[in-house]
Amino acid sequence: MLTRTYILSLLLFAVGCASWGTDPALEALPASTHPEDVRLLPKSVGDPIEPLNRGFFAVDTVLFTYALEPAWTGYNAVVPEKARKGIKHFSTNLGYPIRLTANILQGEWSNAGKETQRFLINTTVGVLGFSDPATDKYNIVVSEEDLGQALGKWGWDESTYLHVPVLGASSPRDVIGLAGGIYLNPSSWVYGAGAGLKFNSKSFDAKNTRRLLDTEFDPYALNKLYYSRKRAIEIANAKPLLKGEDTPQTQTLQADFYRPQNDEFGENSEEIKVQPQGFRKPLTASVWMQETPSPIAFVIPGLGGHRLSARVLALAELAHLEGYHVVCFSNNLNWEFIQAAPEGYLPGYLDDDLKYLRQIHAAIRSEIGDQVTGKPAVMGFSMGGWYTLNLAATSPPDAYSHALAINPPLSLNTGLDVLDRLFRAPAKHKDLEAIKESALIKLLTLLKSPPNDESVMPFSDQEASYIIGLTYRFTLTQTIMASLGIRPSAKAHERVGALSWEDYYNRIITPALAKRNISGDALTRSGNLREREAGLAAAQNLKLVLTGNDFLLTQNDLAWLRERFPGKRTIFTETGGHMGQLWKPEIRDAMSAAIRFKDVSPPAE
Repeated sequence: MLTRTYILSLLLFAVGCASWGTDPALEALPASTHPEDVRLLPKSVGDPIEPLNRGFFAVDTVLFTYALEPAWTGYNAVVPEKARKGIKHFSTNLGYPIRLTANILQGEWSNAGKETQRFLINTTVGVLGFSDPATDKYNIVVSEEDLGQALGKWGWDESTYLHVPVLGASSPRDVIGLAGGIYLNPSSWVYGAGAGLKFNSKSFDAKNTRRLLDTEFDPYALNKLYYSRKRAIEIANAKPLLKGEDTPQTQTLQADFYRPQNDEFGENSEEIKVQPQGFRKPLTASVWMQETPSPIAFVIPGLGGHRLSARVLALAELAHLEGYHVVCFSNNLNWEFIQAAPEGYLPGYLDDDLKYLRQIHAAIRSEIGDQVTGKPAVMGFSMGGWYTLNLAATSPPDAYSHALAINPPLSLNTGLDVLDRLFRAPAKHKDLEAIKESALIKLLTLLKSPPNDESVMPFSDQEASYIIGLTYRFTLTQTIMASLGIRPSAKAHERVGALSWEDYYNRIITPALAKRNISGDALTRSGNLREREAGLAAAQNLKLVLTGNDFLLTQNDLAWLRERFPGKRTIFTETGGHMGQLWKPEIRDAMSAAIRFKDVSPPAE
């Protein structure tokens, strides 16, 4: 095993270093019609030795997969979470000298005083720091300062990114700061104690690391970006703008609260691989089986969504609780789907998209075999909802036992053009950088927040618009890179990140389809559900979830859908923006009822 791991590490390191060369696919990329969009992309620390860093990241990936992840899995299974949290609190308490010194060096006298209060309270009342009454009882929160931040405050800029094996994302400045901190931390005075405490603390991050590696097209770039922005915010002690607004865009951010009710649901899935005819390699699907033969429900993620994303898991859980075998595979615009699909596949042309969806559905049903009963159900949100409507409209009327389309656009081009406009919302604002920074600070906070129906999103409309548009641009970037075989690099992310849906549509898909004698008009018509009105009208058991202020729908689009899906065929709320209402219990219950096939009437007395 060690020999195999060592060889694999060397191979991956070589792959990382090989990216010094030019990339013909990137050189052939068409120019952006809006090159100024580059200004809107968040910046990472400069990475002049990127190939070397990517090599080290590859080595760390192997180390995590074959050594650390199994060790943490075993450790977490043996040591109760309460005990691990106590050890983590103890480790944080021991870091007091580092935080105190860093605060003093930065002139943060108030924070230095609070850190001393924390240390005294937690060491006494908290029994040597194994609990954190300073936070829980007195609301004195840890300041999270270190010597790297102090050096940054003194003017040492982060000019070079370093991925340090085992330690991870860093910079020369932070490496020096970390080295200095070792001498201030009492855990370093006992051989092996510091490493043991660090191992315990990192055990809480193992699942997130695995999710990053499994779901991201370029986990290295995302990890670098996260480190870069987080450190910049910490060193500047940046505070978000206090302005908050209640708009369709700010309501949309509540979609992040739509998560599985069971935190372990995602880990309870099995994985199966299918390779329909013509596919380059097997496509992985996540499957949740019932104990007895049951109907199957296919869940289609939103635009570029991965099968393991939180909203996909929440929808899968809902279907599984209703008694379905549930199958999820990544959206057609996701890198995982694209890399498995036939050579030359460019997602976005509906005829191709539906063809491959049907092939995968058939292959999965065949794989599961006699465990499946009855007709399948299909459900999806956002672009997955759009695919759901198109599947229902182009299949026999009774092909699906239930079909549920959640917040779909009516016209694909209209919806995606809106997302480009949202991305550019703050472009002409004089405080562009402040808006970007404030939006990212608030986003980090939002991702850690529990659902709360009394909460008001602290985002301004421009901040929310930017976050929604930025998320979409990241998705479009990985779609284009995966489709064209562009090698991930900082240069590639900058060039591809400047491309809009209009660029992809007009300069990449349209010329490729022209070579197959498919006209631009045919491509445009394929993206508009109005062209399939008769099929939608004939489809049985098809229901929608809509909001009155979904920005992906024009008022005419909304009226068109509501006219054709009247009454109980639509779960409708006036507000929520784009999927911001899904986390609410009454919407969950209504969606469950919409796909219910079991007899739930109470037994006779």
